[in-house]
Amino acid sequence: MTILPGLTTTVQDEIPRFVADLAESDVRTIAFFPTAIDRQARSALYRELERIDGLRLPHVHLRTDCDVSEIDYLVGRFSTEVFNVHPAGSRHPFGDIPPRLAGRFFMENVEVVVSDSDFDRVAGICPDFSHLEAARLMGRTDYYDTTMRQLSTRVVGCCHVSAIRPGDPNEWNGGPDHHRFVSLANLDYLVRYRGFLPRRWVSLELENPLGEQLDAIAHLSRALGYQSSTLPPYVSPAPKPTVRTV
Repeated sequence: MTILPGLTTTVQDEIPRFVADLAESDVRTIAFFPTAIDRQARSALYRELERIDGLRLPHVHLRTDCDVSEIDYLVGRFSTEVFNVHPAGSRHPFGDIPPRLAGRFFMENVEVVVSDSDFDRVAGICPDFSHLEAARLMGRTDYYDTTMRQLSTRVVGCCHVSAIRPGDPNEWNGGPDHHRFVSLANLDYLVRYRGFLPRRWVSLELENPLGEQLDAIAHLSRALGYQSSTLPPYVSPAPKPTVRTV
């Protein structure tokens, strides 16, 4: 298992600093979250990332306007292995998924849980553990229980890890989940879900600078008892038996 620092795009003024820090570091494997920038801005950012020799983006969170040509570009240019998207019932549902790429796609639990029909289109689930922990803390029992059941019955292909800051409501739904940590302790909740982490990519969805994210990776590795590892080439996982939920 490898914990990846993440390049997020929600705070666009901070993207240049992250890219510059990345270029000056020896980090060459990151997760990419281009969900807040349009096609033109993504194209410009790709040109910047192409200048970083050896950079890989094994996990990418696709935006709804990403088409097949962009997906193929990511696979070919940045060795992207897995993609996550939002389910049909969410505010930002992803459209058609090419059958030839379905084995690389995983559905994320967002403001809604993933439905059975969503799972029919993809290889498994990409749990956002901060959304899950926020649901637990906020007493959203149905959401929590359903997602936990899915983690036990579906392939976990990748995941998101953000911060939990109890008593500090976020702007979008008043929950404690945030894309920036103010203390490394904001990440300790992940230990609760240690048994459900993916085999390969644990992706930090954080707005913190690269250096702070590397500190977070070291902290989480100690807390979870893991070390980063070099893994073999990606092979689409065999699906777990389908379990219908009511």
